[in-house]
Amino acid sequence: KNEPQNIEQEISNDEVWNRFALTILDNFKSIEYL
Repeated sequence: KNEPQNIEQEISNDEVWNRFALTILDNFKSIEYL
């Protein structure tokens, strides 16, 4: 089955979402300080 591939995809997606969340938090903070 493709279980290992699915796990790898989930990990890569988590990394993308983590970076995406950090970018949003940075933008949100910069907006708050304006």
